[in-house]
Amino acid sequence: MISRLKLLAIAGLFVTCMGSGALAHAGPAVGCAMLTPAQIQKVLGQPFGAPSETKAPPAFAKQSSGWNCQYRAQKGGRVQTVTFIVYEDASPAEAKQTFDKLEAWYSLTSRRTGQAQPNSKPAVGDEAYMDAKGDAIRVLKGKVRFYVGFDRGDQKQLTDLAAAIAAHI
Repeated sequence: MISRLKLLAIAGLFVTCMGSGALAHAGPAVGCAMLTPAQIQKVLGQPFGAPSETKAPPAFAKQSSGWNCQYRAQKGGRVQTVTFIVYEDASPAEAKQTFDKLEAWYSLTSRRTGQAQPNSKPAVGDEAYMDAKGDAIRVLKGKVRFYVGFDRGDQKQLTDLAAAIAAHI
């Protein structure tokens, strides 16, 4: 027969473990959890399913990998797929340095003048820029860098969706 003291000790351990688990999940979301189908639906006005998640390779050697999240429309609609790729770097300084390097490759700038095109640097997060095709936005906030892109969307929808994500980082 288990003594009452042992039962109390086991119950106390169980409560402690449950409490610490709840605290561990109380922090900000990471990976694909940073963008919910409900957030996408609010901005695009159509329902999306849960994401399929794969590993995103690091931008440069000796950096950590990220999350590549693909959301598919549940019913027909203008946008069929939303792609969300997110990285959490070791520090804000590393994230900024990587963000700046990538901007040289992907930003919406005039190849002739090197100047940013109108609306190519939306006010989202710490910094943001539209990809050269105008169908995706890249955002830096703290030590998090992310990309959101979708087919048949517009820059306002991209900016609104990126702002919704950045607000929770």
